[in-house]
Amino acid sequence: MNDYDFSRLNDKEFEVLCTDLIGADNGVRFERFKPGRDGGVDGRYFTRSGTEWILQAKHRPGTPLPQLVTHLRNSEAPKVIALNPERYILVVSHSLTRLNKQELADSLDSQASCPIEVYGREDLNDLLATHTHVERRHFKLWISSSAVLVSIFNHAINGRSEAMMRDIVEKSKIFVHTTNLDSAVDRLNKLGTVIITGQAGIGKTTLAEQLILLHASDGFELVCISEHIQEAEQAYSPDERQLFYFDDFLGRNYLEALSGHEGSQIVNFMRRVGRDKATKGFVLTSRSTILNQGRILNDVFEHNNVHRNEMEIRLESLSGLDKAQILYNHIWHSGLSPEHIDEFYNGKRYRKIITHRNFNPRLIQFITDIQRLDDVPVAGYWAYIQELLDNPAKIWAHPFDAQLDDFGRFLVLLVAFNGQNILEHDLAKAYASGLLMAGHANFSGKRDFHHAIRHLSNSLITRVVVGDFVYYKLFNPSLGDFLLHRYSPSPDSLKGVFQSLRNVNALDVLVDMSDNELIARKTKGELLLSLLEHEEKSNFQGADPEYLAKLYLLTVSAHPSLAAQRSHNRKAVNLLRIRNVTQVILEGPICPKYFNCLTLVKRAFEADLIPLDDLEIFTLKVLSVGVGDDELPALGELVAKLEIDNVFEASEPFSDLAYSYICDGLDDMLPEGDVFTNGDDYDAACKKLGAMIEDKFASWQIAPSRAMVDEIVDAFDVRDRMRNYFDDSNSHYTSRAAEPRLLETMSIDDLFSRDR
Repeated sequence: MNDYDFSRLNDKEFEVLCTDLIGADNGVRFERFKPGRDGGVDGRYFTRSGTEWILQAKHRPGTPLPQLVTHLRNSEAPKVIALNPERYILVVSHSLTRLNKQELADSLDSQASCPIEVYGREDLNDLLATHTHVERRHFKLWISSSAVLVSIFNHAINGRSEAMMRDIVEKSKIFVHTTNLDSAVDRLNKLGTVIITGQAGIGKTTLAEQLILLHASDGFELVCISEHIQEAEQAYSPDERQLFYFDDFLGRNYLEALSGHEGSQIVNFMRRVGRDKATKGFVLTSRSTILNQGRILNDVFEHNNVHRNEMEIRLESLSGLDKAQILYNHIWHSGLSPEHIDEFYNGKRYRKIITHRNFNPRLIQFITDIQRLDDVPVAGYWAYIQELLDNPAKIWAHPFDAQLDDFGRFLVLLVAFNGQNILEHDLAKAYASGLLMAGHANFSGKRDFHHAIRHLSNSLITRVVVGDFVYYKLFNPSLGDFLLHRYSPSPDSLKGVFQSLRNVNALDVLVDMSDNELIARKTKGELLLSLLEHEEKSNFQGADPEYLAKLYLLTVSAHPSLAAQRSHNRKAVNLLRIRNVTQVILEGPICPKYFNCLTLVKRAFEADLIPLDDLEIFTLKVLSVGVGDDELPALGELVAKLEIDNVFEASEPFSDLAYSYICDGLDDMLPEGDVFTNGDDYDAACKKLGAMIEDKFASWQIAPSRAMVDEIVDAFDVRDRMRNYFDDSNSHYTSRAAEPRLLETMSIDDLFSRDR
């Protein structure tokens, strides 16, 4: 018979086990409740006569029995009195003597009218021996049973496999069952082979280990492959049930990932297992980066549709509740002091960890590892957690440094310092430009753009196809944080990256780095000036006008002495610089995002650097293309400049553009909450709406006609909107998108609720 101490279960899992087990023994089903403050009820059964049986489970392995008795007397006894059940069952995970049971019962029944039944560790083990189906259902408990462990270790065919199995069994106590496990099991059953891929620290090995446990407990022999697939071939036994495991099967250095016919041999072995999948299974893990590189180095993977066997773990596949359970399990089994654990609960800080964009199972393991906290006092623990979440360098340093060559790292930097999505064409252009720079002449590795992209896709960067457009983004935002911190002390490296990108997004990243004090203001100014000088040396060839305009304006803001002033002693070089940049803008193409170009043209006109005719031609060209909300005020200023000089050709087209813009964006530009500030007074709402429309036009330096205002008011449909706005039936409406999030947040809070 097994002798469980139940330490593998957290308190919530122990509650579920107790209701299942006591219910099975009594031939009833205890009603369970979601985790949380339970009012003294973990399980409830209504008898046919309408009376209640109440079950309460207490799993406090680190609490001395006298302390537990005190807690029951002070906190639980009043609840028992209030509940007044027909039968009250207390289950604890402590080992109990007859006197211990009496002491626990006495702590509760001094004023209670119902009998108190106490179950301890020995009782639970006896019941589990009788109700084996309950034991089997609670996997984390059952997998550690003596019979199962004997079976598991007997099916580890060598010393390495046995040692690994012991480690897997130990780690399984913190495993959280998610849909990823179900998907992996399904693929393994259907194909015989599953390749688990994903970013560093996402849980590939942990998932593979649970597959191993499931199969080993079902009588499969484990064969660990350490170096070459020949090990599996040599151990292959047609009549035995075998599970082959090849962790990180393409190695740690992708440049040496495959040699000879290794790739073909792996694929051939996968085919062999597929034919014998009733008695064989093959589990492999690989970082997405390395698997992509494996395809490049040996196209046998591509030609044999190996991707069918792949199952990529993405952070998006984990729900908020999945993340909460991962965090909760790590905290429960961490051995952290109560004071350290309190730091997660203060102000519900656990929410900040669960919702943090850098959430990562490996990072959770790191921050709850008691061995790493010798130098971290309780008072500094939360700051320590925040620092690791905000700058998880230890998560990304290895895959970035050890798994990529110089060309791969440069491509990742281009995506990271672009700040957001970057089109494939723009990335290829920036990459080619960067490789021409003298500072990159000593790069080593595979230079070809498409080769490097195939290697990086779905690992450190993600390739996204939307219609006819292909763009790239970082696989995880935390990688961007890591790179920003890593390279902020290296202005020369930053200069090469920004000079290659040559776009507005990169300038925004540069400014943000300064605003967030990753680089000094002086460094920002030096980088901006170097970028402007770089453009001047290339005679602005291929430069985007909006990028040039923003670069000039930012540079002058950082170096006021470079600005062209309207005075007799202004420097010729400053005049020449703004004139040259402005000329590129005047002659270049127009695009909807054009705010900085408009601002710079206005500044150049005010400095008498462009003639009135050129301003008119430019303004009309912009009007023919159209601009966005941000650009309308700046464009209105140019139209006003023309009107001051009695040039009105742009006035009517600009008014028409502004009118169309308001009509197309009524909800965004004229919020109902502002229109109905006077309640359901129709006339007041119409008056308020008219004033809002006139103010909007005025911000663009337009004096609208009464007819224009009235037409927009009619288009707004004040009466219908007012009826819906003040409809009581909608006052407490929660959108379908918001409701699941609210329920999930409540479930997370319930999971982390605790008795104190």
